[in-house]
Amino acid sequence: MDVQTDAGVDAALWGLEAAFVAYPAPRTLAGCPHCHGEVLVATADPLTLALALGNTLGTLEDLRALTPWLLRRALTDDRVDLRTVLGRIAETWADWGDLERDAVRDVADAVWSALLDTHPDAPEGATAVAMLDGLGALGDPPERLLAIWEYKEIASADHHLAELVVDAFYGARVDDAVLAWAHAAPQRERLERARDRDRRERWAGTLAAACDLLD
Repeated sequence: MDVQTDAGVDAALWGLEAAFVAYPAPRTLAGCPHCHGEVLVATADPLTLALALGNTLGTLEDLRALTPWLLRRALTDDRVDLRTVLGRIAETWADWGDLERDAVRDVADAVWSALLDTHPDAPEGATAVAMLDGLGALGDPPERLLAIWEYKEIASADHHLAELVVDAFYGARVDDAVLAWAHAAPQRERLERARDRDRRERWAGTLAAACDLLD
């Protein structure tokens, strides 16, 4: 995701930096001499950091301090994925303050909102199924994300909903709570309205297929 072109994601990332200002990021990390040795953060592979921080590289406090760095890389660097970073955060954030945890959730919400603002057939676009799986690594229930989806009464969000219904039918892994929400009457009615509204758009077939599956 190009965070420079989405004001909400960019603002959430800066808010994350502010929330972690009391935890300055280290420039170097001490690691297992047989695995890493000393690592310079500025030139380190972000996937290695996400997987090894607090284990064979650095400490859990280093992971906490580097959370803004890791999340920014997860959104801008193809070498590391968001689910990996959020999963590592969730393993260690039980002792963090509300300020830090809420700042991480704000980034997750902003990324989700940005996804819903973009049609899923956009170049390099993610699907709702994939993004929900990635954000689910935090361990939070999906209701907060579903509330954002309900608020987004726009064509791209409707298109994502239709695609999720179709993907789930063909075996994509979808949380039971999300699937129940997608099959509830308000979402069925929403998709029917979108089908009628967008019957001339290139994604009309996906909307029609989702409506058929929900009948």
